[in-house]
Amino acid sequence: MIDNKHSPGMTLHNRMLAIDLQHLRYAVAARDQGSFRRAAESLLVQQSTLSRCIRQLEHSIGMTIFERSSGGVRATEAGRDFLHLARSILEQMDSLVTRAHRTGRGEAGRLTIGFYTSLTAGNLRATLVDYARRFPEIELGMIEGSRARLGTALRNGAIDIAIVTGETQLPHTKSMSLWSERLLVVLPDGHRLAANEIVHWTDLKGEALLLSHVIPDMKFMTWWSPDLPRR
Repeated sequence: MIDNKHSPGMTLHNRMLAIDLQHLRYAVAARDQGSFRRAAESLLVQQSTLSRCIRQLEHSIGMTIFERSSGGVRATEAGRDFLHLARSILEQMDSLVTRAHRTGRGEAGRLTIGFYTSLTAGNLRATLVDYARRFPEIELGMIEGSRARLGTALRNGAIDIAIVTGETQLPHTKSMSLWSERLLVVLPDGHRLAANEIVHWTDLKGEALLLSHVIPDMKFMTWWSPDLPRR
């Protein structure tokens, strides 16, 4: 039996700090197996090690978790409640560690993307849909803005990457080309170029054109700051 009277200097906080997660795993395994020997075999440790660690755990919390007998072990009434909570703690810890590893590998977390001039269709949309399918644990955020606003947001850490048109490099960032797209030219019936499958910019020399105030340049690239921590 464990003495439920603790020394005056042994506070509850100190006893909690003394609990080893591995000891909790040993105790939960012993509850599942009904035997220290079988629990030790399942965990690939010595039975003496497992038994000693469980006694240390009982001493730390000031409570008997198991009733021992020649036929094995069984949890006490208080031990069953304790082990139920212990299992929940271990499952949460395992989940936390797994998520931390996935975040470190870029497979979980949040990614905020800044994009330019309504690029949510075409290649960008297809890329984001595929990315979300491959990495469902990453939360995607989207911010639309001008090149200047996206550059400021990138420097301030409000976004992780910016996808823009053109080849101009933003200072203090790294960049890479993503893809290029053709522009669609709408011509009236009977125009000399209407029958052409491909119209080059040079073919439009001398033509009156209706364009956006933004200079069309359908080469897409991404900016990111090498100094910002990844989320």
